Amino acid sequence: MLKISIIKEVITIKSSDSISNLQLVLLIITVTGLNNHVFIISPLIQTAGRDAWLAVFVTLILILLWCLLLFYIHRKVNGEHIFKWLRGYAGSWVSNFFVFIIILYFTIMAAVTLKEMITFINITFLPETPLFFLTLLFGFLCWFLADTSLRTISIINAFLLFFIVIFGFFVAIGNFQFKNYSLLLPFLEHGYKPVMKSLIFQASGMVELILFIFLQHKTEDPFRFRHFAVTAILLTVLTLGPLIGAIVEFGPTEASKQRFPPYEEWGLLSLGNYVEHVDFLSVYQWLSGTFIRISLFVYVSKEIIPVEKSQRWLLISILVAIVIMALVPISDFKYSEILKFVILPATVWFVLALSIFLGFLVAILKKRWRSTDVV
Repeated sequence: MLKISIIKEVITIKSSDSISNLQLVLLIITVTGLNNHVFIISPLIQTAGRDAWLAVFVTLILILLWCLLLFYIHRKVNGEHIFKWLRGYAGSWVSNFFVFIIILYFTIMAAVTLKEMITFINITFLPETPLFFLTLLFGFLCWFLADTSLRTISIINAFLLFFIVIFGFFVAIGNFQFKNYSLLLPFLEHGYKPVMKSLIFQASGMVELILFIFLQHKTEDPFRFRHFAVTAILLTVLTLGPLIGAIVEFGPTEASKQRFPPYEEWGLLSLGNYVEHVDFLSVYQWLSGTFIRISLFVYVSKEIIPVEKSQRWLLISILVAIVIMALVPISDFKYSEILKFVILPATVWFVLALSIFLGFLVAILKKRWRSTDVV
């Protein structure tokens, strides 16, 4: 009876607020793409220098192996709401524990994203605007979108992502005249150790593929492994673009000193002798990616709470927590160190441990799952 009630609930959810697998892939590309395209570029170059791009390829191989675990979890829970499945088959204590740590994880990730965006805005074009006003305003906009539906978020994302991609190709092609690919040589100048140390930064974005598991109950069709693989490959390309661009345009030494190398690449772009300063287009990319990223993180946090009356209060609490954490008075230099040495590595180990534990639970409950199917 428990199995039947869960299936009925899943069918109701999917019919009211479902999206296609393609829409979910596009959402994850936007959400994780901001991290891969912007946040991790500087730590990658600082750690591995001109060989940072090698770390991106090595990470892709490792992540594809990890995606096999995610695919295994998805197949064994039959695409159901992961937390409701845990509550039904592993008990309320395990389910509540997962709800707490996942909400905490997404709240911290949303706060980090908001902090990076506010820092970028403050440094580049609004240095005199109060940070509290910017943070509260943008936080409220993200909360407003998160309070709608996943279908609404995916529709807005499709529109925003189209222009993000167009502008990305625009800056890549426009700066071709400044690129010196000989700066990528020699390979492994300082050995393989710097490359291995930098794997953690690329992996910090790639592990967000676990969003497939958290949102699997919202898709119309079950996933195939190719959905994980294609998304991982696209995210790898999103990292390689600005990463190699920064190295071949500025050199590994100068690029390692820059706070936001992708933005500096926009500073080089010009169209002939009369059209310059088109870096305002990068602001669109930043704001769009941040808007979707924070909104989806908050939405997932709301979605895992089964009681609808509690969801609104949870959204408000998360918004307050995000704003407070983003406004913590700390120098940008110190924050960059915390991001590089604490937040990004901790993200990788947390998600890996979570996925392994989920896979362990699924494997243990396999026999129980089959017995309930028979009943």
